Amino acid sequence: MNIRDKLFLGFSLYILLATIFAFFSYQEIRTVTTRLAYVEVVDDINNNVLEVRRTEKNFFLFKNEESLKEMQEYLSALKKDIDGITVEIIKAMEPADYNMMKTAITEYEHYVDNLGNNFKSQEKLVDMIRTAGKQIEKGLSGKEKNEFYILRRYEKNIMLYKDLKEYEAFKSLNLGGNKEIEKYRILVFDLYKIYKDEKNLEDKTRLKAREIQSFTEKLSKKEREHMNLQLKRMAKLPLFGLLTIIVLGTIINIQFSRNIANPIKKLEEITKKIAMGDFSETIEVKGKDEIASLGMSFNQMEKTIRDSKSALQNAVEVAVTNCNEKQAQLIATEKLAILGLFAAGVAHEINNPLAIINEKAGLMKDILEMSEDFQHKTRFLNLLDAIFESINRCRTVTHRILGFARKTEVSIEILDLNDIIKGVTVFLEKEILYKNIRLELNLKKNLPEVRSDKGQLQQVFLNIIKNAIDAVDNGGLVAVSTDLKDGNMAKVSIKDNGHGISGENMKRIFEPFFTTKGTGKGTGIGLSITYGIVKNLGGNILLESEGDKGTTFIVEIPTNSELAKGQVA
Repeated sequence: MNIRDKLFLGFSLYILLATIFAFFSYQEIRTVTTRLAYVEVVDDINNNVLEVRRTEKNFFLFKNEESLKEMQEYLSALKKDIDGITVEIIKAMEPADYNMMKTAITEYEHYVDNLGNNFKSQEKLVDMIRTAGKQIEKGLSGKEKNEFYILRRYEKNIMLYKDLKEYEAFKSLNLGGNKEIEKYRILVFDLYKIYKDEKNLEDKTRLKAREIQSFTEKLSKKEREHMNLQLKRMAKLPLFGLLTIIVLGTIINIQFSRNIANPIKKLEEITKKIAMGDFSETIEVKGKDEIASLGMSFNQMEKTIRDSKSALQNAVEVAVTNCNEKQAQLIATEKLAILGLFAAGVAHEINNPLAIINEKAGLMKDILEMSEDFQHKTRFLNLLDAIFESINRCRTVTHRILGFARKTEVSIEILDLNDIIKGVTVFLEKEILYKNIRLELNLKKNLPEVRSDKGQLQQVFLNIIKNAIDAVDNGGLVAVSTDLKDGNMAKVSIKDNGHGISGENMKRIFEPFFTTKGTGKGTGIGLSITYGIVKNLGGNILLESEGDKGTTFIVEIPTNSELAKGQVA
């Protein structure tokens, strides 16, 4: 960042800080405005609750239909206000509190409805009792009529005072077996029961009303406290913002001054030293402004002069080292080639004595079988059979060595890839058993035959499977499968669950003398030779690998190679 950009950044930071605090101030004002709206809503609810309580007292005092109707109207208005509260206000006052208030109002409405029904039942029963009393009076005379008047006096006291004592006195008077009087008495009993229910409902209604009033008052107080806290916080915000801008502004200005003045002073001191021939000190480069660019150029100039001689010496040393390494690799390659020829010669030399031993042992067996029985005849025959078995084992080994000896010319013939792979795995079975490796062969049946060179294909698969065995740990897995691709290519996949090959090494894996094995474990020519053989046979070799998930080599051999046309051996 250049100096001009730093200055521009400093002014931008001032503007950004001012904008941030302005934004927060605006948010606080909006929050206070919203809280005021919440307080107004809660106050409206509280006022409606007070009106409902006023009409409730009027109804309990006058017990008339007008006061009941007025109480129900205010209660409906209160419910309408509660239902009309917006979601934002419900969230502000907490949904649980809102639901509790709504439930309490619903219960209160239920009690009021029951009181209304009770009041209507009372009026109906009073009319029925008075009508029945008048009819009974007309049918009575004398002493019986006077006793019934006493009963009616208790009835009026019950209606007036709703007192248990009057009810017990009424209940104790029994005027005989007059059915009409008995029906009249039952009506009075029912009326007193309704009076008791009314008293219970009044207590519940008053209790629930006090609960609602207490709840709304608490809610109103809570919202006002919230608003007061918001106002106090809003009052502190401008002061806090001003102090923050002053402190941060001072720090930014000091830092900018140091970033500009100190490097210039240091550059001046080192320039004086260079003028006196001292190149030992360099400029410490910080940042990406014009001063840093100047310091980098200065250091580069000094470094170029100082490192010229050492760079030349290092280049010579590296060249000599590489030359020695390549020479050692060539020597190792030559040794491997000589060793291959030597192994083939040894195999030929061993075959001749083996043939003689086999012939002589056969003659000995014929003589023993033709001779008469003697004490150890059976034991001698068994020993000869063991000799024949050992000769066959040695012959198998020498034939394998000769079969895998390198050929200098391509010899094309019709081949079964599955048989070649089986032969290669048999040759490697000792290494497989030694490392306890699980070898899986998934060879496709009826795989088309290929026209190629047997010895070179054996060398290809031997190299790749041998590398797979080396790559896995004891008890690892090597899977070999064959398949047909696009109708004219036989595909052989050799997969292991070893440590895999990194992305950087995958790009170089087929380079001559490149190896990922440790010192003394590989020359780096096996895969290079393998790649050349496959390409020379008209095929292709692919590599798939993921770190710590193993490696898969895919060898594709044409079933009708252009190289092999007309050259079947």
